[in-house]
Amino acid sequence: MGRRPRAALRRGLALIAGLALIAGLALSGCSLGSASNSASAESSETAAASASSALSIPGTHRSTRVYAIASPVSALVVTSRVGNVTVTGGSGTTASVTEELTYTSKPPVTTRKVSGGTLTVGYACPVELVCAVVYRIRVPRSAAVQATANAGQIVLSGLAGQVTAKADAGIITATGLTGPSVSLTTDVGAITADFAAAPVTIAAVTRIGAITLRVPKAASYMVIANASFGQATVRIPQSPSAPHTITATADVGAILVTYLGAPQSGQGSAGQSIGR
Repeated sequence: MGRRPRAALRRGLALIAGLALIAGLALSGCSLGSASNSASAESSETAAASASSALSIPGTHRSTRVYAIASPVSALVVTSRVGNVTVTGGSGTTASVTEELTYTSKPPVTTRKVSGGTLTVGYACPVELVCAVVYRIRVPRSAAVQATANAGQIVLSGLAGQVTAKADAGIITATGLTGPSVSLTTDVGAITADFAAAPVTIAAVTRIGAITLRVPKAASYMVIANASFGQATVRIPQSPSAPHTITATADVGAILVTYLGAPQSGQGSAGQSIGR
């Protein structure tokens, strides 16, 4: 094992310890910011709330709230400190937000604000042991999406706009993407993304975790795949002058860039493999 892989592994282990501390602070109710409800946003929503008696964590409460966003939405910015984020593209120009709250005594203060066509979604927590929000959001298919989860999974599907997703500790999964530009980053967790149309640019980065990208076979791509501690395998047509660029970087983890519908590993052509 060379110096570079060892250094990457040490960075990864240190990062896991740091993220465990961050997650502990989040669960204890420590807030890294504040948020307040916007009267203009509330006036454009129809909300329904229901309490759930099924508690996933002993001593906590759960409730679900559904909001219909009446204003046209062309972009989404969503941030979850603790909890999964699911964003689905659909027809129409409006959006809907489903929030699943888990908390010890006081519920998180959630916000939804539309300004200039951008829907911003987030929450702030009181000081208590458990405070988390799981988001399920439907937006217009063409909307640009920026999703962030400090500790939680991000799931994206059916989106045709620009996509940016960042998870500190969590898996990122994307299917049916057709937008021109996609950026996926996770510090600890895997990335798996399937593209229904060839994007102009794809950037996928993990500190610790595997990367799997599946793209349409008909197009050609310029691919830059760098796995510091792992193997990078490319199984798609490549050209240095291709109009589509894929950049995949993993400090610790394997990289696979292949085409949609390709056979499982070991059943097809080997492609180009780079071990480090």
